[in-house]
Parts: sequence; C-alpha cells; structure tokens
Amino acid sequence: MNCSLFVHSLLLTASPSAAEADSGHDVVMAIQIAIVAASILAVVLHRIKQPSLVAYIAAGLLLGFLTRPLMGEASKSLEHISSLGLILLLFVIGLELDLKKVLGLGKAPAAAIFLQGPFTIGFVWLLQIILRCLDIHLPGLASRPQGQIIFAAAAALSSTAVVVRLLGDKFDLTSQAGRITVLTLIAQDIWAVTVLSYISSQSGSHGGSGPLSIVLSIAGGVAVTLIMSWVARHLLARIMKFVATAPDLMAMSALAWCFLGSAAFGFTGLSAEMGALIAGLTIASLPQAGEVLSKVTNLRDFFMALFFVTLGMTLPPPSFTAILGACLLTALVFLTRFLLFAPTLMAARMGNIVSLTAALNLSQLSEFSLLLLPVGLAAGAITQEEASVISYALMLSLVLTPFAIRFNYAAARNLARLIRLKTAAPRPDSAAPAADDRHWSAEIYLLGYYLNAEALVRRIKEKRPDLLPRMMVIDYNLRNHDRIRSHGLRVMYGDICNVETLRHAGLEQAKVVVCTIANTFLRGTSNERLIDSVRSLAPHAKIITTSVQVEEIAEQTSRGAFASICGPDQTTQAYLDAIDKALPH
Repeated sequence: MNCSLFVHSLLLTASPSAAEADSGHDVVMAIQIAIVAASILAVVLHRIKQPSLVAYIAAGLLLGFLTRPLMGEASKSLEHISSLGLILLLFVIGLELDLKKVLGLGKAPAAAIFLQGPFTIGFVWLLQIILRCLDIHLPGLASRPQGQIIFAAAAALSSTAVVVRLLGDKFDLTSQAGRITVLTLIAQDIWAVTVLSYISSQSGSHGGSGPLSIVLSIAGGVAVTLIMSWVARHLLARIMKFVATAPDLMAMSALAWCFLGSAAFGFTGLSAEMGALIAGLTIASLPQAGEVLSKVTNLRDFFMALFFVTLGMTLPPPSFTAILGACLLTALVFLTRFLLFAPTLMAARMGNIVSLTAALNLSQLSEFSLLLLPVGLAAGAITQEEASVISYALMLSLVLTPFAIRFNYAAARNLARLIRLKTAAPRPDSAAPAADDRHWSAEIYLLGYYLNAEALVRRIKEKRPDLLPRMMVIDYNLRNHDRIRSHGLRVMYGDICNVETLRHAGLEQAKVVVCTIANTFLRGTSNERLIDSVRSLAPHAKIITTSVQVEEIAEQTSRGAFASICGPDQTTQAYLDAIDKALPH
C-alpha cells in the first residue's frame, strides 16, 4: 500500500484550509512541523531511554506554546486527522485479540470489571460532597457542585489509546491482567457515553440526551455488532479470499471495513473507536489477519504519533495551582485503582498479582476527559483553571503510564510483599504474560511454497518426519494451504516481502530459515533482501537460500546465508551421471 498517497488523500479531504495556499494555515505544513518536532525529541529522549510517548507529548506542548498561533485553523484540522490514530489503534488491537480468551474470565470478574466505572464515579463524587460539607477545597477537585460529576468521571476512566498500545507492544494483551484491562476499557466506554449524555442533558447542550438516548445507543451498538459479525463471516471472508493474492488490495479492503465499522458505531452515538475494535475482532479469525496487521501497523504508528502531539498541543499555559491540582488528581486516580478496583478483583478470586497489575495498568486519566471540558465550561460547571487541572493531570498520568506498564508485574509483586499479601496460587492461565497463539513460533521456517518446497517437504516426510512439528510455512497463496496442512505442517498466510509479517509470525525465535524459491519467481523481493530481513529479526538463525547462478551463491553467502542451493549447478552432476549410464560401454 502506498502510505504516502493514502495520507495525502486524507489531508486533501479533511481540511478546507489546506487549499488556501495564501492563508499560511496549511494543514500539510502543520503535520510536517509536528512530525519533525516529535522525531527530534524522540531521538533525544531515546538517548536517555525515555519512551517515545513522552517525546510526542513534549513536542506537542512546545508546539502549542510556540507555533499554534501560526498554525491557526490548521491546528484544528490536525486534531481531526490525528483521531484516525485511535481508530487504527483499536482496529489493530481487535485483530490481535483472541475473543474467546478475553471473554473466558468468569461471571464474578466480569461483574467487578463492569462495575469499576460506577463504583469509582460514586466514590469520587461522594468524596467531593463530603469535603464540600466540611468546607474543605482541594486543588485537584471541583469547586462547584455542578462540576463534581466531571471530576468523578475524569478519575474513573482510563486511557484506551495509551494502555492498549503499550500492552500490545509488550505482548501482554492475552495474559489474565491484560484481558482484565482490555475488558475494563471496553466497559468504561459504555460509562463514558452515559456520563457525557448525563452532563449534556444537565447543561442543555443536547436536547435529546437522557436515559432513553443512552439505551438506544447501546441497543444500536449491539445491533451493529451482530450485523458486522454476520457480514464478516458470510461476505467479507469471501472477499478477503478473492483478493488474497493481492496483499495491498486486501489491506485496503480491511481498512474500508474498519472505517465502515467506526462510522456505524458513531451513527449509533457510541465511540467510533469501539466500532473499529469490533471490526478488527470480526476478521481476527480469518487467515489473512496477520497480513492485514503487518500492513496497517505502520499507518497506525504514524497517526498515533500525530495524535499524541496534538494532545500535547491542547494544553493551556501552566500555572502553579494547575500543576499542584494535577498532581493531586493523578494521585487520587492511583488510589482509586488500588483501593477500589484491585480489592474487587481480589474478591472475584483473580489473584493478588493479577489484580494489582490490572489496577496499575489502568492508573491514568482518559482522553475522554478532554471531551467533558468544553461541555463543563459552556455550562459553567467548571472554571478555566479546573479545566487546566484535568488537562495537566491527563498529561502527567500519560507520561507515567509507560513506566508503570513496563514494570507492572514487578511492581505488583513488590506491592503485594509490602502490604504483606499472600501470593495466591497461579490460575491455569497464569498471571504472567503468555504468548498469544496468533504470534506463531517455530524452529524451522519455509518462506514461500512452490515446487522445491513441495519436494523438500515430501523428502522430510520420508526421511525426517520428526522435523514436521518443528516447521512452519509462510505463504500468501491460500490455494496451497490445504495441501501444506495435509503434510502435517503449520501454515500462516502472509507476504514474505514484509518484515512485519515475518515478525508477526514469530521469526525472531527461528533457528533455521529456508527460502526454496529462486529470484526468478519471487515477486517484490529477492533472496538477498530476505537474508537482510531475516538477519534484522533473527541474527543467530541459519539462513538457507536458493540461487540459479554461481555468482548469486557468493552474493548470498556474503550477506550472511548459511548455505545457498544452486539448482542448475547441483543438478548438472545428475544429468552427467544419467548421460554416462545412457551411453553403451
């Protein structure tokens, strides 16, 4: 897929100001400035081993102070375009999740997860009422009764964008703690819609908002989910199979499905991001899911970087009171997760380490908080200073989250030891992160499957059948897959030209990688390029390639091939032996 063309077309359609060349508010220029600034800071902070997320938010903060007046209306268009990052992020998460594992937690944990939102909102709301009755005002809480629900919601909801991205990078989405975290974020989305509808009805900004609209939105979301599941199973699966030999067209079809799902959910009143998650889940079981994932990942990373930069640009000028209030509100978020959410999970017998880890994963404010601020300001429920408190608390908690998730299990164990909790016996699926079944792993990989590979597999079945369980084939031709499986081999759909496809296939664990296809028959790559790709992922793997000329042998071995099998060179002896036998003696 030509990513630059895709991005350029989005820019042209997303912002009318981009066509006004003499206005100086060019949205393309705004994106260029944002990406350059984020890249520079990311490189600098990487030198001191800081997460890229911190660099993106810091870049946005600097740009907000220095260049936002110059960007003008383009900065608003930038915010709209960057929201694609959230949609693509949730779509990728849907592709990676195993829904059966996510939903297999049990009724008690499900109740604890679903009630996390209202419990936390109720606790923080009651805390503010009590403090107001005692005539005590803390900088991190509301000063007016109308604003108490806004601060309570801000403290209850967590960041989907940051958490799922970090857990995905850590391959921790399918552990017990990861599944609890993901399900909690999904439940929070329902409560977020409920809170926004309530606040809007109180302020009068949406005349139709109320309990009925909330029920209709949820019912609409359920209906859209059922329709999408049916369409994906009976129609989309056939389309994806039809375009399987054209990976770029397949990826574009998957993106169209993603945006269709997000638009449908947005129409019901639920978040477009949740629609993208459902779209990913509905096609996650298709054999093409891994290839779609590899194609979309880079696009997601681009828009997510843009999203965090624009998030940093929304920060108002700081003040001492706002920073102090943000620190107190962030501390309150941590306390509610460990004093309310973790104990309920422990009561649901999820284990101490799992419960504390899930609580730590969710210890930040949500981007949704920023949507509440304009409504609260317009209704007079909160002041501009209080809006700054919530904004800076969001940014502070997001900066802390990468460190919290990186060391979540170690921190949970130390915390359990500190408060003298006995570590519960591990459940069958264990607390520690487990490898996702869709992140394949094998010792021997066959890249592509053609005549030589078929002959090799037949010889292995005859001479070394013990190798078959240790092997896996990566091939984009679905017509070969049934035949490959009939030999007792695992097979994954994917384009071997794409490094992300190889990474998703678990090639980092490979001991031997074999390409039996000569350059003549490879499309879009060569044995030499495959050597470079495999070397970047599995530097210690032995690579066996195929050549048709003696000169190619030297080139491939110089790049790091363990052996290069030259068909014409090695078959000439067989031809000569046959000729000798054919001649009369």
